[in-house]
Amino acid sequence: MTRIARLGRFLLALACAASLSLAARPALAGKAEANDLRRQIDSQRSAVADLERLDETRKTAGETALLRSWLDEADAQHAKEKWDEVRTVLDRCVAQSELIRQKTIASKLGAQADERERAAKASKEKLDRTKRELADAQVNKKALEMNAK
Repeated sequence: MTRIARLGRFLLALACAASLSLAARPALAGKAEANDLRRQIDSQRSAVADLERLDETRKTAGETALLRSWLDEADAQHAKEKWDEVRTVLDRCVAQSELIRQKTIASKLGAQADERERAAKASKEKLDRTKRELADAQVNKKALEMNAK
């Protein structure tokens, strides 16, 4: 066999090996993508429990239920290997989680504002009562001074 023929066979074998290698990569990439999406779904599910724990007043129960249903939908799409749909649903879930966080924070801040308003009203009432008592005491003092003369 000539040197050129051996080189040709070598290049043909190399090309076959490269094409087989490239054909295997999408399968590996698909598996990695599937695993990554599975991890995202699982982490979102664990985040739901954290969000519920943070929402002490239960103001976001409806939003949390919607988030759980979307995660179930993501699971169903994952089982069907529809990766684009899974990504879309996961994006929706991330936005919903942020909405729940914001509503929870707003609820807590609203409760703090109400408490501070009640405290300010109580302080104002106490101040008004003290002013009235002081004015009454001054009137009584003047009356006693007038009687003493």
